[in-house]
Amino acid sequence: MDRTEQLATILAVTRVKSRRLTQPDRVQRLLLTGDPAAVLGEIVGLTLIDDPVLERARDDVELWLERGYGMVSVLDEEYPARLRDVREAPAILYYEGDLRSTDQGVCVVGSRQADEAALEVASYVSRALVEAGLTVVSGLAAGIDSAAHTSALEAGGRTVAVMGTGLERTYPAQNAELRQRIVGDGGLVITQFEPGATVTRASFPMRNAVMSGYGITTFVVVASEHSGTRTQARNAVKHGRGVILSRRVARETSWGQEMANSGEALVAEGTADILKHVRALQVERALAEELMQELASL
Repeated sequence: MDRTEQLATILAVTRVKSRRLTQPDRVQRLLLTGDPAAVLGEIVGLTLIDDPVLERARDDVELWLERGYGMVSVLDEEYPARLRDVREAPAILYYEGDLRSTDQGVCVVGSRQADEAALEVASYVSRALVEAGLTVVSGLAAGIDSAAHTSALEAGGRTVAVMGTGLERTYPAQNAELRQRIVGDGGLVITQFEPGATVTRASFPMRNAVMSGYGITTFVVVASEHSGTRTQARNAVKHGRGVILSRRVARETSWGQEMANSGEALVAEGTADILKHVRALQVERALAEELMQELASL
């Protein structure tokens, strides 16, 4: 099976309707079998060459590749390694820019309506991450996300934007120029949604889960009591990444207080706390990978 056919078959796996298998279940089946055709056959129970879902997927993949969109599947070596480890890992990622399977990224997230003090914190932390040789990951939204991406670029560093729409759109539209800068300066724009996808109510919670999975950890700069940022903070804990809260979030939100008091979140007093936590997680992952290699060799 050539690469285009493999991508088309995996795309068909994600599209075909089935009450038995959720999207995460399908990804797990793909990883377990390594055989997209077998997984699709298991779902549709038809001769694959005659399956209209597969035919449509072939046409779409060919069109998207012709348009220059990058596509990587969960079965490819180039797929982000950390993201592959989480249950919400998308079967296919669509991207523009420099895709790195072992990117060392820290998510910097927060409110779209952030005040100047919070924007300055996001900028300062992002510059510190770049100086430490880390990638700044955020969601290309207004407010904190824009400040994080912009400061990383201004510091000469790498930044990754995880979008909640398909690549044919930029949301918000005023960040189209920022998106171009990210790609042009060696960064990455990535999404789990097909190129023509628009915003839905589920888009950003889904995006936040992928962003959490992509990063080493998540730093929440500022958020309200009912902010969607809560989703990413909780995902980070679920993914074993841990979450770092600013003192402001830990003080001003009940969920932040709860996470801090329970030990689920670290409350950062400064960038040194953030970097210390990141380094500890990097060492922990490296040791886990060494152990897995040793077990595999037995």
